[in-house]
Amino acid sequence: MRLTDLNSGREIGANCLLLEFGGLRYVIDCGMHPKFEGKKALPRLDLIPGAVDGVILTHCHLDHLGSLPLLIRQNPGARVFASSATTLFARRLLSNSIQVMKRQREESGNEELPLYVEPDIERVENALAAVPIANPRKIGRGGEEVTITFHLAGHVAGAIGCLIEHQKKRHFFTGDVHFQAQRTVEGANFPRQPVDTLVMECTRGATPSIPGLTRATEEARLIRSINRVIDDGGSVLLPAFAFGRMQEILKLLDETAAAGELVDVPIFCSGLGLDLCDYLDEATRKTKQVKFSRKILSELGIRSLSRQYTPPGKNLPEQGIYLLSSGMMVEKTPAWRIAANILDHEENAVFFVGYCDPETPGGELIGLPPGGEFKFKGLDHTSILRAEVERFHLSGHADREELVDFAKSLAPRDIVLTHGDPPARAWMKETLQKVMPGCRIHDPEPGVALEL
Repeated sequence: MRLTDLNSGREIGANCLLLEFGGLRYVIDCGMHPKFEGKKALPRLDLIPGAVDGVILTHCHLDHLGSLPLLIRQNPGARVFASSATTLFARRLLSNSIQVMKRQREESGNEELPLYVEPDIERVENALAAVPIANPRKIGRGGEEVTITFHLAGHVAGAIGCLIEHQKKRHFFTGDVHFQAQRTVEGANFPRQPVDTLVMECTRGATPSIPGLTRATEEARLIRSINRVIDDGGSVLLPAFAFGRMQEILKLLDETAAAGELVDVPIFCSGLGLDLCDYLDEATRKTKQVKFSRKILSELGIRSLSRQYTPPGKNLPEQGIYLLSSGMMVEKTPAWRIAANILDHEENAVFFVGYCDPETPGGELIGLPPGGEFKFKGLDHTSILRAEVERFHLSGHADREELVDFAKSLAPRDIVLTHGDPPARAWMKETLQKVMPGCRIHDPEPGVALEL
């Protein structure tokens, strides 16, 4: 196997891997970098040396999905292999991406945007092919083929890891993985048989595990913190990814409210996350890969966020829990906009419930000391941080120790590190070299082919 990482840097960005098996070419994921816009956000599709035979889509977060219409436009005959749940989500999330790019064009004057339009998404939808879980499928052409087998990855609804077999060699790709059960998805159900190559995410490689901390204890701490802030007269902002994390938190709030353990206060959500509740509800009914019901929205009395924002710096007119996208509080998103009303007031709080890139506004806010200045450039406003800011460890990514244990159980000859910032990759590489001295550990150079 020949592997080329088409992401533009060693970080979590425009995730995209080119795999070559003899004369066959496959791409795993084709994402868009969340910190950039226009062509800077794309993977290096220009480095693909010819036609692509197919695409494997691990899940529908935009850092894995967002550039897929461009790849399919260049390769109109390629099929996109995905889980049945993922085939239900792709079009909605790509359509939202078009709307975001149109807004970016209006604000920045970037004539490149949008990078694709609805007919491109229709081509993606027509190319989608649902692959049953744990059911090997042969794909290829001209007598040459590989066998792919999907296994649920536990990261988000529909997420999969993939075993690819070619000429008696076994290569396993984790995609984004979470081994513990969440409320909307079960934990990863990966095989533990030996493989020749393991291509593994390392998102949390630089995050030490905290003794005694579990998902249950963090959820309980979050609910206690929300109740305390509301009881003291403040509002709580929960930045959350619209796909996956928002629905997870909604289920947590619903279960807590049903048990009489959540304060009685309005809960506000933003548009895309609310819309995606319908899609997860549909996936629950049509597949065994998701657990979510949209009746939660009525049980909690969820209210849509008003499009009429309060002027920045002024406190919100209505106390409540604001569960809004984006999870990293990217500029111009509802979470970023409401933060401009939250941060200046000491009774309020911002509670992060997932991964936050240090270079995003959310990452900047987590690292900001009390009394520090937080600039909302697009609003011509600077907040003085008086609100409480806290991070809760409810990531959809596996702990680094879990990843190391998984790697040891597969005993591969080669491990390729992906989906991690430089400190995460460095910890994983050093640790794996110590505990698996007979294994070759690769942190591939972007755009440079790796022979395995």
